[in-house]
Amino acid sequence: MKNSIRIGWASVEITPQRPFFLIGQMYYRVCRYVHDPLTATALALDNGSDQAVIVSCDMPGIGAELLRRLKEELDGYNGLDANRITVGATHTHTSSTFLNDDLRDRFVAVAGEDKALAMEVPDNIIQGKELTDFWVGRVSQMIREAWDGRKPGGISFAHDYAAVAFNRRPVFRNPDGSEYSKMYGACSLDNFVRFEGPSDHSADMVYTWSPDGKLTGVMVNIPCPSQIMELHYFASADYWHYARKHIRAKLDSNVFILPVCGAAGDQNPIDLIRVSKVNEKELIDWNAQAGEVWCNYDLGEECDATGERIADAVVRGYSRARNEIRPDLDLRHEVIEISLPLRTIEEKDYLDARHKIDEYLKQFSPKHRMASENQVALFDFLGYIERWEAQNKSKQFRFPSHIIRLGTAAFVTVPFELFVDYAFRVKARCKADQVFFQQLSNSAGGYLPTVAAVNGGSYSSKPTSTNVGPEGGDKLSEILISEIDKLMK
Repeated sequence: MKNSIRIGWASVEITPQRPFFLIGQMYYRVCRYVHDPLTATALALDNGSDQAVIVSCDMPGIGAELLRRLKEELDGYNGLDANRITVGATHTHTSSTFLNDDLRDRFVAVAGEDKALAMEVPDNIIQGKELTDFWVGRVSQMIREAWDGRKPGGISFAHDYAAVAFNRRPVFRNPDGSEYSKMYGACSLDNFVRFEGPSDHSADMVYTWSPDGKLTGVMVNIPCPSQIMELHYFASADYWHYARKHIRAKLDSNVFILPVCGAAGDQNPIDLIRVSKVNEKELIDWNAQAGEVWCNYDLGEECDATGERIADAVVRGYSRARNEIRPDLDLRHEVIEISLPLRTIEEKDYLDARHKIDEYLKQFSPKHRMASENQVALFDFLGYIERWEAQNKSKQFRFPSHIIRLGTAAFVTVPFELFVDYAFRVKARCKADQVFFQQLSNSAGGYLPTVAAVNGGSYSSKPTSTNVGPEGGDKLSEILISEIDKLMK
C-alpha cells in the first residue's frame, strides 16, 4: 500500500456560547466564563488503497454515543468510510463530554432526585440533545472540510522529549512498614518514600508538508492529560492552548496542530515534588473532591511554561523532519474488536456497598438534601453496585481499537486512561519504529492500572474507577503488539 499520500486538515472551535456543565471532577460545575477556546482538529489521510481520519478534541473523553452520531452523519460522504474515523480527547477537565452529565445521573439513580444534591442551573444552559447536536454539527462539518481538502503532500516523523508528564501516584509508608499509594498525595509529608511508577517525557511528532516543502500541520503525541486548570469553573483547553500558541509563533501562524494524549493513566502535568511543599492542605482538599481548590501556583504560568516546552520539542523535531519528507508512505488501517476480562467484585462487596448506601441515605430528605461531600462519600460504594450489575450481564469489556500503519510508525487507540507501563511494553517490543498511542478514544473505558497500582490502592486503581484490571492490561499489550507487527510486515 505504498502509494502517494493525500493529506487534509481542518479545525473548529467547539466552545458552547452559553453556560454548560463542566465534566471531570466529582463536584458539579457550570461554566462561568471561557478562559480560552476549546478546539477540535482533524487530519485526513488516504493513498487510494486505505484511509484514516484522526480527530482530537479538547474534552475530558469521548462517549460512544458521540461517535455513533458522528459516523451516522458522515458515512458514505464523498467516499469517506466512517469506520475509518477515530476520535480522541486531550483529557482537559475544564470542558464538556457534550452528553448528559453521567456522574450527576449516577448519583440521582442511587439517591433519588429528591435527596441528591440540588443544583442552581442557569435558565439558558445548553445541555442534553441540544449540546450533543452542537458538537456533532461542528465536528462533522470539520471532518468534511478535512476530507474534501485532501491534497498530495509528504510526511515525516520525529521523536524528542518534553518535561510535561509526571507520575501522580506517590507512595507512603505506614508505621508498621506497609505501604500505600495516594493519587495527588502530598510528597512533603514525612512518610513519603517514592512514586509508584515512572514518568514519560516522550514527545512524538508527525509532520505534514505540501509538495513544495511547506509545513502544513503537525500531530503532537504527549503522554499526559491537560489538567493544570482542572479544578475550576471556566472553559479551557489547558496547556494545549498555550502549546498551540507557542508552536505557531515558532514555526508558522497557519499550521494545524493535532494534540494527541498518549497513554497517561498515572501521569499528570504537575510536579508533585515541587508543588507539595506549599500545597499540603490544598492537596488534601483536592483529594476530597468536594469543591473548587485554588493551589499555590499560577495556573497561567504553569500552562505557558508547559506549552513552551512542548513547542521546543516540536521545533527540534522540525529541524530534523524537514529533511526526511516522504510522499509515498505505507498507509494501512485496521479496526479490531477487542474483548478483555471485566474486573469483577465479590457478592459480599456488593451487599456491603448496598447496605452502606442505604444506611447513609437515611440522614437525608427532600428538606435536607445531600451536599457535594456527601455524594463523594458514596462514590466508591456506587461503583461497586454498578460493577455488580455490569458483571451479571457480561464478564467481558469490549471496545474497538484502531491500528494504523503510517510508514514505519504505528498509531493505536484505546478507550482507557492507560497506565504508562503498558505503553512502554508495546513500544519496546513491537516492530514499529514509533508508536503513537491515543487514549480515551471512541468510548469510555476508565483507568487501566498496573498490579502495583491495585496493590497501592487509591482512586484510578479501584473497581470504582476501572473496568479492566492488570490481567486485561497484560492481554491488551500482547494483542496490540501482535496487531502492530502484522501491519508492519
